[in-house]
Amino acid sequence: MGDLERFIPSPRLMQIDRIDVGAPLARTWEYVRRYDFASSPVVRALFWLRTAPDRALRHATAPNAMRIDDMTGEGQGFRRLAERAGESIAVGAIGKVWQPGIEFADVAPSDFAAFDEADWVKVAWELRCVPRGELVTRIVFELRVSATNAEAWRRFQNYFAIVGPFSHFIRRHLLQRVRRELGSPRQAEKHAHLAGDDLIPDAAAEMTDGVTIQARPDAIWPWLVQMGCRRAGWYSIDALDNAGARSADTVNAQLQQLRVGDVIPATPQGDSGFEVLVLDRPRAFVLGGLYDGKRDGQLRFFDARPDDFWHVTWAFELEPVDTRTTRLHVRVRVALGPHRVSEPGRLAAARVIHHIMEVAQLRHLKSRVERHEEAQRAS
Repeated sequence: MGDLERFIPSPRLMQIDRIDVGAPLARTWEYVRRYDFASSPVVRALFWLRTAPDRALRHATAPNAMRIDDMTGEGQGFRRLAERAGESIAVGAIGKVWQPGIEFADVAPSDFAAFDEADWVKVAWELRCVPRGELVTRIVFELRVSATNAEAWRRFQNYFAIVGPFSHFIRRHLLQRVRRELGSPRQAEKHAHLAGDDLIPDAAAEMTDGVTIQARPDAIWPWLVQMGCRRAGWYSIDALDNAGARSADTVNAQLQQLRVGDVIPATPQGDSGFEVLVLDRPRAFVLGGLYDGKRDGQLRFFDARPDDFWHVTWAFELEPVDTRTTRLHVRVRVALGPHRVSEPGRLAAARVIHHIMEVAQLRHLKSRVERHEEAQRAS
């Protein structure tokens, strides 16, 4: 919750736009707090058109910069109402915005909420940044509008019927520009360091996926450690990776006692599987394997590599987003013997197959966990 509720507690109009960017809170806030809205040619052109009558009346020139400090400086109609360092800023004005040359009331922030003189409109907006884990930040732009009487509101509605679509377009346009500059959450996820990355420093291929689950990490963890053939299944496409047996829909207490070094069966039959490499409850669960291509057998993960090998880690890392939400990051890293590296077609096919299976796994895991959590809350 931001500060706008203190200044316009009962808005007649409220619009909220938001976007997630792949940058930490501190970097995101510093960027948007100093962002120059006029750096966008589109915004600059629209602002120039809207302010043309006012500039003509006042014999003024269009501003070269449109940072928040520029828009709330001396002689500007808007002023800063409140600011939380590193988190949010609220800006507002009381004016007759429908006039070609906007008339503003000179009202201190402390008197903004109580101002009730007839024929004025109160406009306030807030820009705030909310952390969504360590590497992702949500940028929220909230607009609130109220009026001191019915006539002012009628005039504003007529004005906003024309200006409103452009206003909303500008907000979405600017948020998209910021995300292009800071990067998307998906880009941040792909480049983040995850548990298990250091176990295969010479990986020839890396594939990263993720899913956001409405549950805490400790509620998701039991579903991860019970995975495996002849266990709870892989929650993926059971016909392909679990001999057609349906993956578990519940948590099995008897499958929770794993130790580092244990091998989880990868197939319905045979001894090969995934070795447990990291078991850091409820944060990181890393599986892996070293496989001998000539002998078609599995070695211990830290054994010397044979001439023909593939070396794999499969990491699951749980990152809290907020008190009720978790981002599950999943990454596979693979190192290959020289002979297998020279077969790019097989590697490309394996990437496609893995992606299909991984997406299915994450979708089904999310569904199971959230359904179980909902049932727990209802009981």
